[in-house]
Order: sequence, then structure tokens, then C-alpha cells
Amino acid sequence: MKELVSAIENGLKKISKGNITLIELEETVASSRELYERLLIVRYKVYENSILADEESEELEVVDKETEVKKEEETIPEENKEIEIIFEEETTDIAEDSIIRFDLFATPEIESEVEEEVLPSTEAEEAILPNENAPTFNLIKEDIQEEVLEKEIIAALKEIENTANDSAETSKEITEDASSLFPKLMKIEKSIAQNYQVMTLETLIGSFTLNERLQFINELFDGSSDLFSSAIKRLDALDNRESARSVIAEYAAENNWDLDGEVVEDFMLKICSRYAANLGN
Repeated sequence: MKELVSAIENGLKKISKGNITLIELEETVASSRELYERLLIVRYKVYENSILADEESEELEVVDKETEVKKEEETIPEENKEIEIIFEEETTDIAEDSIIRFDLFATPEIESEVEEEVLPSTEAEEAILPNENAPTFNLIKEDIQEEVLEKEIIAALKEIENTANDSAETSKEITEDASSLFPKLMKIEKSIAQNYQVMTLETLIGSFTLNERLQFINELFDGSSDLFSSAIKRLDALDNRESARSVIAEYAAENNWDLDGEVVEDFMLKICSRYAANLGN
């Protein structure tokens, strides 16, 4: 065991220094386990020896008491012995009568008796149970909740209907405004065809510089880069300039473009370049 203790101490020192190898760590673990097993065996033997020693001492005490009793009986007169025998018989009878019989298996019966005492009477149960014919608080509460829920659903449906009507009216107004912008957009297209040498663009996507992109987003698309990107993708997927003009008119009406400004003209130049094949027709 001393060798095991020294091996464990060496392993712990190497662990504290941080220079222990994996093999040495496994050896330390094995030594610790073996030491633990040996200590268990030692503890068992010590415990066993202590029990045997206690039993031997108890036996010696019993023998000593018996010898003392015999000596006392020899010295006690016969009359006193008879009195003691009678007294012992009486005390044993009293002791047997006064012994409380305790049985571990009798506990369920005691528990059942206690439960029977605790259980309420049928009259108390009838007083506690509600009348089936009488309306309960829970039913009233459920009715109130259903009424509130029904009112909320009706209000939500009305709000959706109003929103749909407003959206329809707004889209109708935008369409009417967009149609009224066609002449101005056609005028801008003719001006571009006369004053600029328009180069054909294969696609609108990626054709804007950073400054152009920021300018168009802030002044034409209400500061929304998502709206600008979706508009460019939509315009780039069209077949001809007339379709592009209709889409531009919608965005112009929706975002209140200033068609007389230079920003709109610069934006239209990009659109005309994308559809330069039929520009001026």
C-alpha cells in the first residue's frame, strides 16, 4: 500500500506541474482504484473483528452475571427464595398483561380507520356539491368570454373590410393618376431621344452607380432600398418600352414624382437605354 500511495503522490505532483503524460495519468488512476479496493477490504476486516470482539465481551458479561446469580442464590435463605419466586411470578404476569402488542403489518388497518374518520359524511358532501339545475359561475364566465370573442371577431372583420376598401380606392386613384402621367412620360422619352446618345443596356440590374442608387432611393422611392430593388427587377423583366412606361407611371403616382425634375429624367434615361430598340417610335 505504501508503494501505491507514493505512486499516487508522484502522479498528483506531475498533474499540479502540468507535465504528466497520458500513460502516467492512466497509471495514477489505476493505482488510486487499487488503493481504494484495498482500503475497502481493510475496513471490512476491521468491522468484522470489532463485531467478534463485541460478541465475546457480551458472552463474558453473561457468564459473569450467571455466576453472580448462582452465588447469590446459594447465600439467600430458603424462606426468602420462596418469597422471591412468588414475587417474580406475579411481576411476570403483570408484565405480560401490560405489554403492548405491536405489529408492523397492522398499520394498514390503523390507516384505514383514520381515513374512515376523516372522510366527510354524506350530508356534508350533499351540502358541498352544487345543484345541477342551478347556473354555475363557470358557465356564466364562458358565456361572457364567447360574447367578447364574437365582438372581437366582428370588429376584426369590419377592419379588414375597411382596409380592403381603402386599398381598392387607393389603387384605383393611383391607376387614374398613372394614366394621366402618360403624356408627360412620353414627352420625357422624346426629349431623351433627341438630346442623348442612348446606349443599349442588356439589363438594369447592376447598371446604377452608388451615387445614382442612393439618389433614386431617397428621392423617387421614399428612402426604401427594397422598393427600389423590386421596381428595378420588375422593370427589367418587361417586354417593351410601353409596358415599362405603365409601371413607371404607377411608381410616379404612388410616390409623387416631380416629372419636371432632373432626377426623374436621369432615371428615365436608364429605362430608355434598357429599351433603346424602339425608342422614339
